[in-house]
Amino acid sequence: MDATLDDLTHGLTQGHFTSAQLVRTYAARVAEVNHVFHAVIELNPDAEEIASRLDQERAGKGPRSPLHGVPFLLKDNIISLDRTEATCGSTVLLGTSPATEAAIVTILRKAGAVVLGRANLSEFAGFRHTNATTGWSPRGGQATGIFWPNMKASGSSTGSAISVGLGLTFASFGTETVSSLVSPSEKSCVVGLKPTSNLLPMDGVIPVSKRQDSMGYMARTVRDVAQILDTAIDFDSRPRPSHVPGSYANCCSTSDLRGVRVGVVKYSKQNLDKPKLEAFEETLGHLKRAGATIIDNISLAGMQEYEALPERMKAVVLETEFKTDMESYLSTLIENPRDIRTFEDLVNAVQLEPSEGYPDRNVDIMIRALHSSKNSTDYIEMIRKQEFYANLGGFEGSMDRHGCDVVLAPAGSLDLQAFSSIGGNPVMTVPMGFYPEGTKVERDEHRGGLVSVAPGIPFSLYLYGKRHGESQLLQVAYAFEQLSGARKRAKPYLLPKTDLKDIVFQGRWAWHL
Repeated sequence: MDATLDDLTHGLTQGHFTSAQLVRTYAARVAEVNHVFHAVIELNPDAEEIASRLDQERAGKGPRSPLHGVPFLLKDNIISLDRTEATCGSTVLLGTSPATEAAIVTILRKAGAVVLGRANLSEFAGFRHTNATTGWSPRGGQATGIFWPNMKASGSSTGSAISVGLGLTFASFGTETVSSLVSPSEKSCVVGLKPTSNLLPMDGVIPVSKRQDSMGYMARTVRDVAQILDTAIDFDSRPRPSHVPGSYANCCSTSDLRGVRVGVVKYSKQNLDKPKLEAFEETLGHLKRAGATIIDNISLAGMQEYEALPERMKAVVLETEFKTDMESYLSTLIENPRDIRTFEDLVNAVQLEPSEGYPDRNVDIMIRALHSSKNSTDYIEMIRKQEFYANLGGFEGSMDRHGCDVVLAPAGSLDLQAFSSIGGNPVMTVPMGFYPEGTKVERDEHRGGLVSVAPGIPFSLYLYGKRHGESQLLQVAYAFEQLSGARKRAKPYLLPKTDLKDIVFQGRWAWHL
């Protein structure tokens, strides 16, 4: 199931297969391997019936959009009013429901897409504990990567990325607070996009920080990512922003980068392992040959100050807003069987519910959030600093000074990711390379010793843009993807065997019987 959106649209239009068969195929693939990877929390029991109705609509009226009848997964913090439950991976929020679903889900439904189910994630988007692994939740278990047994798959949109990498869905929506979407995309060798903040609506998401949370998604190719963005904006009920082009997909038409200025963040070769360094230098060669002008060693004016901050200062805004914004979400619940009304109620419920695994898996981040205040000196000071980091001290100021269209980095620096999130800047990951045979296996120090480095594990190119700079980002990402072909070399250690042709053949065989 390595089909692009163009492949799926062509097959559906020509009647080679139906949307219902597509849903059945993905569901069968989930059933084959989910006990190994724990990527999917639950499937929508009505997905195939919905797909069948969309097949009838296609036959009678034609498709609503390129996404008509195409299945998607949702990260488990994105609300959908159907027979699945959004709980942010927790068991204590089972049975809860707000009155409205996420705006992005409504957009997808209007476009004719099918909600296939819910993807696993780091519980509460990674804002619960300090002593557990990314990709773990009480509902979904420990999600693991697809390129090595017991591989670390990053987070918090862990299952979203794994499911796309394994072909368990066409694409998957996730959210990003800091690196939550692009980092898992890197580990699953898929293309991840976190657009400019609020380009895609965030209403109807279980939050960490409404200030910093952003909607994004993963797919297998850059063109797929562009086409999804086009459709989502076309079906958004909000006024179309003036800066949005007629088509983002039109940015994915050529590898010619003449006239494009690409900045490269200053990085230490000593701190970058050899495979990544070699792949990044090869990447710059590709882009130069495509005509891009490379501006080396650009810096962000606020980065040195930010790097020197104590960790409590870096975390104070998100931890404080996690409490207040979660309480705001809890107040919207019309179904709330445990009567969880406050953040303190939530913390207590997690500690008392055996399936949540406390105290073995602590709640230290939640405790810090519980005792935080928007009136604290640290919070007020950090909000002031973030105004600088979001503008002159961040990507906006740096790209203006250097005249860059896009900024590249050879690895996922958490501090760079923080700046892109604070500034609301778009960021993409595109597969760049893999650790070679003979690479020494390295494991995380956290519980379970998940494998972080091993032969065949992928790494990505990170591309950052100015706010509303998606067109330039997609242009460079597409050119690089075509020139490198890195994703085609991906070799997951285990793949589902069921393919679309198997389901189509079964249907034809049953019809003849």
